[in-house]
Amino acid sequence: MAIKYYDPRVPVRVRRAESLGQVDNEFGYGPRPLRTEDVPADLLDHAIRSSIGSSSGGPSGGVDSKSELSQIVNDVHAIAGTLVLRRGLIGRVVPITSAPVVIIQQNEVGGRGYLLLNPAGVVGLTATGTLFPSTTVIGANTSLSAALGVANYKSAKFFVVATFVAGAGPVTFDLQTLDPASGTYITSQTIFNLVATGSAYVDVGSLGIDTDLQMLVTVPVGTTITFTVGYVLKDGLSGTSSGVTQTIFLGGAGVSATAGYPLLSGSERPFYLMENVTLYAVTDGPSLNMNIFEL
Repeated sequence: MAIKYYDPRVPVRVRRAESLGQVDNEFGYGPRPLRTEDVPADLLDHAIRSSIGSSSGGPSGGVDSKSELSQIVNDVHAIAGTLVLRRGLIGRVVPITSAPVVIIQQNEVGGRGYLLLNPAGVVGLTATGTLFPSTTVIGANTSLSAALGVANYKSAKFFVVATFVAGAGPVTFDLQTLDPASGTYITSQTIFNLVATGSAYVDVGSLGIDTDLQMLVTVPVGTTITFTVGYVLKDGLSGTSSGVTQTIFLGGAGVSATAGYPLLSGSERPFYLMENVTLYAVTDGPSLNMNIFEL
């Protein structure tokens, strides 16, 4: 008598009572299960293993050690240190000059979060100012304004209030823009042509609003005029048109304007400083105030 051996991995096929007597084995007994060697590897059962507290050096699907869990906790704490307030928000103002100055000496165990803010210059999308304060020009002469940085702005508006002391002009106000190749200013348009006492306004849009501009006022013979010119710069980018002169640079003891991390005017930057870390700051020349908040 032949002895039959059964693979324990393959379940015994029992004819189903509801098979209605079909001859076909698939209908009578149901589909045959796949052999283990035919099952894709990613569908096989895998035992969950953990090496925490284990001395075996083989591969494992768990975390390698308790120290790694501790490190994860510390890292999450550091990230949250610049997002979550666990104590009062302490702010202070530190003057920053062209010589590196210590702004933070971090000695707390475990580190601490800080928020650094450079509030200098123009913050927002609109800037206003005076291109000419009250100025008097006597006949056959010109007056040139100081240069105005407009690199961060898309459009500009100008205002003039003038009083003719003598003569009747015409007095021309020419808007000039900086040519980056030659370093000279070129007239982009004449925005005012005054012949009598009064005021005027012009929206120049983006024409002549490039990187830097100035205004040239020309007064003809026999005319004396007193005037003021104001401006509004619109559609600005975050920061300031003054560029590097309003930027604070962060780094180590040897930080400089060329090697430091730039904190632009009106910008803020959170940092989490670990124990025994010292942070310095410097400017490219002018003295600026920095706001430091301890989180």
